[in-house]
Amino acid sequence: MEVRETSGAVLPEGLRARLLGLLEREWSAVLSGELTAAEAEERVVAVARRVGCELLGAALSERFGRQEGPRRACECGAVQRFERYQLKGVQTVLGPTDYERAYYRCAVCGATYYAGDAALGISETSYTYPAQEAVSLVCSGVPFGEARVVLGRLTGLQVSLSHLQRLAERHGGRIEAQGEAEREALFGQRLSYLPTERPNRLYVALDGTQTPFRDGWHETRVGAVYVGEPNAEGQDEAGRTTYVTGVRESVAPFGQRLYQEAERRGLRRAKQVAVVGDGAPWIWNLAAEHFPQRVEILDFYHAAERLHGVGHAVYGEGTEAAKRWAEANRQHLLAGRTKEVLRSLRRLRPPRAEGREAVRRAIGYFRTNRRRMRYDKLRARGYHIGSGVVEAGCKHVVGSRCKRAGMHWTTAGAQSILSLRCALLNDRWEDYWQPLKSAA
Repeated sequence: MEVRETSGAVLPEGLRARLLGLLEREWSAVLSGELTAAEAEERVVAVARRVGCELLGAALSERFGRQEGPRRACECGAVQRFERYQLKGVQTVLGPTDYERAYYRCAVCGATYYAGDAALGISETSYTYPAQEAVSLVCSGVPFGEARVVLGRLTGLQVSLSHLQRLAERHGGRIEAQGEAEREALFGQRLSYLPTERPNRLYVALDGTQTPFRDGWHETRVGAVYVGEPNAEGQDEAGRTTYVTGVRESVAPFGQRLYQEAERRGLRRAKQVAVVGDGAPWIWNLAAEHFPQRVEILDFYHAAERLHGVGHAVYGEGTEAAKRWAEANRQHLLAGRTKEVLRSLRRLRPPRAEGREAVRRAIGYFRTNRRRMRYDKLRARGYHIGSGVVEAGCKHVVGSRCKRAGMHWTTAGAQSILSLRCALLNDRWEDYWQPLKSAA
């Protein structure tokens, strides 16, 4: 049985000699005059990684890989005996290195134990926690193929596409699972948030965007929560915005997800809550369930688009008559004169079936949503009357990552990557990663 004793206070002589030799060779190479400034910088970066990898591998082996005695308790009740030291190739943000650690085995149940593997985060992979974080960070923003190139160029990591995807989706899935556990506790009244914000006016905006999956296009629901910050004219503008996404998710679980985010942002402390949407019935049903003390606002620009659609259907697309009719009613709408808009619609006598159907649908739309269209009063009180924040979120959060050419997702894969992405965009990245690295 091998037993190793070391003070750990002095750099081992062999390691010292190897590192010094590397540094001296590169020093000579840089001063030789044969390298450009850029080449010299790249050579020094490369040797810094090599030195770092050797130093890190040796230090981790010494700090975490040493024996914990000749025996250790096994979960079966017996003992695991020290067998030998074993090397494992480990991927770090500096590059690959070797980690040597004590190996134990239980003769009764066969269970094995490698000293330090859990602390380094390499029980299920060869990538350390900082390396896994780097992979997840880059993959949250760019496609896996691009992520592989970026990681290779900016760090010492060389990752296969399949491994890179598995790592990112594993951590995104864990973030999603943590959020789900919190939601269960929140709705089970076993958890409450203590937000630092005291918003005067909290906005909740909802929308959906089609996303490509292996079996076709399906909707990803997107929610944006933000605080209204009055500008010089007293009109609210979006302050810090946080997002939630529900991939192919029905209204009920998405509603809980959105409510959870609103609670995080200070829902119970907010003086006013506004829900902004494009008129889809599911939005107002969700709002009624989770935000009883709300102001409902139909996105003004969707309503205006509806008017232009009617004008084109009745008078012909691109005609001056269509433009004049739509603009006149747009001004009525902005002034809160919804009755005038409805009268104008009812006076129309379209000659074609297409126009008659457009008018019929528009009358139902404006009649159903008229209480959400009091734009004169809303603007007078400084409310934000557009859903541009969540529409931008659909593009920025979902579209820029999940809707690129050639992408076809699984439901779990898309949700995992979007959970990673929201953790980053919502400034909660460290909430997940720091406990992992600190526990190690």
